[in-house]
Amino acid sequence: MPAQSPTAVLLLLLHSSAPALSQPATTPWGMTGAPLFTVTADTAGESREVPISSNRVLTFIFNTPVQSESDVVVEEREHFRQISLSKDGLMLTLLLSDELPLGKGLRLTVRFADGGPPTSLDFTLVVSPRAEPQVEVYRSLRPCDSYRQQAEEAEERVQQCQTQLARERAEHGVPRGLTGLLASKQMNDKGIRAKRITKDVTLRPGEAFTVYEVVSYRATGGEKETPVTRLAVELRLWNRGTRPWSPTSAQLVGQGGQWDLQVWPPEPIAPNDSLNVLVEVERPGLAHPGPYILKLWDKSGTRTATLSGVTFAE
Repeated sequence: MPAQSPTAVLLLLLHSSAPALSQPATTPWGMTGAPLFTVTADTAGESREVPISSNRVLTFIFNTPVQSESDVVVEEREHFRQISLSKDGLMLTLLLSDELPLGKGLRLTVRFADGGPPTSLDFTLVVSPRAEPQVEVYRSLRPCDSYRQQAEEAEERVQQCQTQLARERAEHGVPRGLTGLLASKQMNDKGIRAKRITKDVTLRPGEAFTVYEVVSYRATGGEKETPVTRLAVELRLWNRGTRPWSPTSAQLVGQGGQWDLQVWPPEPIAPNDSLNVLVEVERPGLAHPGPYILKLWDKSGTRTATLSGVTFAE
């Protein structure tokens, strides 16, 4: 099904307000019920056992990208039918093909792309008749880096509030449409750049949704010395579950931090039906093109839709 025209995104740009940068405490990691490993530089050396079964797919979901598939080292690799890493490095898929003795342990080592601590992690894959299909790995910065990041995020929020206040003061009497976007410096002469990314994104396994169309949008405005970037994603979600689902919250996670997004429209998706959903965030500075992880969840936080591989036009 085709995505909506950029007109809807223009309306969202005109009528939305800038959300605040989120804190780590609001992260939806661990809400899916899958086993979750939270790792810091201090705990990187601890033992981590993960059950694995023959002929059953095991998926690792990371919040920071693994460097490359060649940096994934698996003991006795010949016993695996599949070892694959997603393009964005955030999802690792393993499929053990051979019948191995129960309780046998195989070492798995992954190395991360950013080079920060911990630079790599070790897991012990233990052959078991019962294994979870998915494991989440949340890699935290070491404490001193965490404090520095919090200070940078606080400074960014202050700048964001100042930018929003200045824009609201300037918007009194400004016309709507493209003229209003240009007059209020929400868009420069490069306009709104769209990128169709349907084939690039990956929906997390086990979630009761299908994605048909995904288009990302990017608009840069503000002053030359203090640019502001608006990022929006339009996606058509099909609800394959048996209950209606209303996405009320969204978060974009990638290089430089994580941001809360505005979600529109505020209405549920009926079972076996689809809806075009728009999410948007305004952030100071020039945003990195990605890749990012986009997460949407309902008010209860129990049903989520998670897409990896989200990128924006440069």
